[in-house]
Amino acid sequence: MRVLSGLLLTAGLSGVGLAGPLSDLAARAEQRLALGDTAGALAVAADLQGQIWDASPEIGLHDALLVAEPAPGFGLYNPRADNKFKPGAPIYIYAEPYGFGYGSGGDGIYTIDFAVDLRVTTPMGEVIAEVADVANLTLTSRYKNREFQANLTYTLSGITPGTYVLETTLRDKNSAKTGRFETEVEFTE
Repeated sequence: MRVLSGLLLTAGLSGVGLAGPLSDLAARAEQRLALGDTAGALAVAADLQGQIWDASPEIGLHDALLVAEPAPGFGLYNPRADNKFKPGAPIYIYAEPYGFGYGSGGDGIYTIDFAVDLRVTTPMGEVIAEVADVANLTLTSRYKNREFQANLTYTLSGITPGTYVLETTLRDKNSAKTGRFETEVEFTE
């Protein structure tokens, strides 16, 4: 992957496609790396990633899937073997959002903060339930973390056996951005 990225970057910098502030940052990162300044190259690459991150028009998701239990950390999840549940059983979902904003907690502290909305529908789109602010996801840190895991637990009691779609919306409290994903589940007797 690194070789391919380097080839693409070199091609772009020689006039084949990249231009502007992002390619300037990429060129600076390459120059620092060529000089043996790995730390400097990583700092410039972080600036590049930050500009792309901030330019995202919405909250994106690297992963959003059913898991066997809440993940103890970013990327530390165990996918669930199937999507079948008993009514009232907890449904664990793991998601990795990106492109969110940062708030200030003061004294050099950054905050990541989402409100979560849930809509339950049939596969045909009939709305069974809608709950705004079903959960809040937050993190405070002295670093602008880009690795943030959303651990969600939904429990649907009294639901009729069948297949349903859980539409989750993440509303970023630090920007006007939102992100949405769907998870299909089946409730059995």
